[in-house]
Amino acid sequence: MQLQELQKRIPPVGDKALIDLVNGIQVNQDLIRYRKNRGFFGQLFDSLTGGDRQRQLLLDGNLIAGQETLYQWILELTDNLRISQLGLQVTNQSLLEARNAIREVKIRLNKQESSLEKLIDLVSRIYQDVNFKLTELEQRIHHLEIRVSANEDLDRIITAWTAGQTYANLPWTIQVILLAKEIFSSAVLTYEMETGDFTRFRQLLVNKILSYCPDLPKNSFSLADLLEYTYQQLKGEDLALCADLLEIRSIPQTRLFQTPLLFTVGTTLELALLPQETQPNKLGKSAIYLCRNQIKNLSFTTDTKEFVTNTIEEIANDYLCIIK
Repeated sequence: MQLQELQKRIPPVGDKALIDLVNGIQVNQDLIRYRKNRGFFGQLFDSLTGGDRQRQLLLDGNLIAGQETLYQWILELTDNLRISQLGLQVTNQSLLEARNAIREVKIRLNKQESSLEKLIDLVSRIYQDVNFKLTELEQRIHHLEIRVSANEDLDRIITAWTAGQTYANLPWTIQVILLAKEIFSSAVLTYEMETGDFTRFRQLLVNKILSYCPDLPKNSFSLADLLEYTYQQLKGEDLALCADLLEIRSIPQTRLFQTPLLFTVGTTLELALLPQETQPNKLGKSAIYLCRNQIKNLSFTTDTKEFVTNTIEEIANDYLCIIK
């Protein structure tokens, strides 16, 4: 029990030192208890026989042995304490080093996290930039494809017209109108809708018409005279056919406001189809006055380039309005 108590109180003490110390203490206790319980004659007998002296020597020896054991135990305890303190110092130093290492690792991790965030942001911006450029490139390619298709349609239509395969034997005013209607029913209209470029093909068409159309007036002229010339050049079925193609009675009022030239040309052809007795004297002037009274204040004079340009603009804008 005493050994267990000592081990609980002082765990670093070795087992042998404790056993020797406890044994010595117990022997000494027995010797002292024995001497205390001896009577007078027992003590006298021990004095005569020398037993008391032997016990005294044994007690002294045990005390010396106990002191030696206690001394060794104290030395061991001191060594263990010193070793424990050294171990604590080493442990404390290791903990400090570990804490510093953890701090350094944390700092590096924070730097790496910051670098990673910057890298992610950079990659995101690069991705957005590349995606934007790819989208822009796709749009350019798409617009290029549409432009190529529009060029092909324009060349095909103009080639057939200049070769006399289309609109032959019709007045040049009617040819301009029908040619513009055909072109802006093709991929040219798609090109304008997709790109928002309303100049390229319109100007190109104006130039080609002015270059290839024969017998164009060189100076300014009366719009009424041009309308008179137009319907007079149409014979028989051509007049009825062109009137049907330029028919204006079914066109909404909002579209008529944007197409005054087409309105006057179509009105002139419709007046020309009336019975002779019901026709006005001057069909062209009558058509112009009807236009000025109903939709727009139209000029009485024009020239070839102005008429061709305005006609193409009216038709192109009207087709865009229909599609939208």
